[in-house]
Amino acid sequence: MADGPRAVILAAGEGTRMRSALPKVLHPLAGRALILHVIETANAVTGRPPIVVVGPNRADVVAAVGDRAEFVEQAEPRGTGDALRSVPEHLREAGEVLVMSGDVPLVRAETLGRLIDHHRRSRAAATLLTAMPANPRGLGRVYRDPETGRVVRTIEERDLPPGAMAPPEVGAGVYVFNGARLWPALGRIGNDNAQGEYYLPDVLPLLGGHVEAMLLTDPEEALGINDRCQLATAEAALRTRVLDRLMAGGVTVEDPATTYVDATVRVGRDSVIRPMSLLRGATVLGEGCEIGPLAQLYDVVAGDRVTIGASHVEASQLGDGVVIGSFNRVRPGSVLAAGVSLGTHAEVKNSRVGAGSRVNHFSCVLDSDVGERVNVGAGTVTCNFDGEAKHRTVIEDDVFVGTNATLVAPLTIHRDAYVAAGSLVNEDVPEGALAVGRGRQSNIEGWAARRRRRAETSP
Repeated sequence: MADGPRAVILAAGEGTRMRSALPKVLHPLAGRALILHVIETANAVTGRPPIVVVGPNRADVVAAVGDRAEFVEQAEPRGTGDALRSVPEHLREAGEVLVMSGDVPLVRAETLGRLIDHHRRSRAAATLLTAMPANPRGLGRVYRDPETGRVVRTIEERDLPPGAMAPPEVGAGVYVFNGARLWPALGRIGNDNAQGEYYLPDVLPLLGGHVEAMLLTDPEEALGINDRCQLATAEAALRTRVLDRLMAGGVTVEDPATTYVDATVRVGRDSVIRPMSLLRGATVLGEGCEIGPLAQLYDVVAGDRVTIGASHVEASQLGDGVVIGSFNRVRPGSVLAAGVSLGTHAEVKNSRVGAGSRVNHFSCVLDSDVGERVNVGAGTVTCNFDGEAKHRTVIEDDVFVGTNATLVAPLTIHRDAYVAAGSLVNEDVPEGALAVGRGRQSNIEGWAARRRRRAETSP
């Protein structure tokens, strides 16, 4: 929105009900900090970074948000009204001001767009976003004029007189203000309430103009996060939205109830996500992929037609047509080129594996550079650590490593070489050579019979 309002996000609350050393707005929600959902939505409707009001000594919040916002510090936790009036003069604009709560992450950008349009059409001094949740207990109530439908006042539930009528409509913590009316009025709000705080809704009667409200059709958008139960509720809601988006884009999700995909994940069409799978962080999958069941992907970038079974893959890159069977682990820093195959119970860590190579079952490829069309036999280990430092193993193109080989780094196996099964190799292998690093087999005839006789004659 080119002419969008200036957004201010209030994120200075202490979040004591979270029972956590981590600030409430930094708790993870669908793959990112809670407040980043709010910032992203604000950016979508305003087209510019918002102002974020934080509490004192909140360098952690500032660091997590980075250059996505400008920051203002509320010196003391004295309520939402005081938080907003902490915005300094040079950041106070006379135009529209969109105020959002840093702990209300489910509001959609489309909803904010309608709220702004409603505010403009009505020429109100302020417009509130409201909801009618199934359980409004503990929330601020909105009182409307029965004839005009305009907002008369809002009252926090704890400040209602005993026995007073409490309407079911509640504030969602989102407002659009006329800035020219807002900023002067903020200085006149009081703190005569149960909390002794300066509530932002108390500015509404002081604006000198009528106040409108837009009722949400989906009250879920108004969910505020104050404890871990509400955080879990928001997580479930966002997960449903993400899976709906993926399915609408051509992805098959076999069992949405057991599939967990972060909001930051992207999946190409004609891909299939099977039950009990997790796709987290900055994971991006191409088209025609098959994931799971029981797959765990964290920050994985994969091409097209990638197949991953019940395996754990983290911070790695997978080329087109990679096949990872069940019970494998691909650790950070790994790159598997097109057509690479991992069998079962294999591990790859901080390694590059060239196109068409196979890392078979019960193998461990650590800190290695593996060429193209390499066979890493079952039970092979690249030994990377000598007790003091880690070293790399280089396996060039077209090498065949037999079963149960132990490759001790630093080591280079040159192209087209062979390593015999059961070998321990700790010296470089020349191109085209066969490395045999094992004792010669010796068959002792009659040994079993002699063993039995000794057992029979022993006391």
